[in-house]
Amino acid sequence: MAKAKNAATEEVVAVEPQAPEPAPIMYEVTLNGRFTHMDFPYLPSHHHIVDKAIYDAMVEAGVVADVKQLS
Repeated sequence: MAKAKNAATEEVVAVEPQAPEPAPIMYEVTLNGRFTHMDFPYLPSHHHIVDKAIYDAMVEAGVVADVKQLS
């Protein structure tokens, strides 16, 4: 437990360490068809780096040809 001084009252206040936020899960995806999410087109001729929410939408649409989890 670290201690920090509060400048206004000059008393010692305990500071609890906080866990860092987890890193987002990212995927490298190749598609077998065109996919549009929020008016952004994902083309099958490119590799795309997407987060889990977009990846799940791609899987639901059935357009994922190849995937590699990056994180």
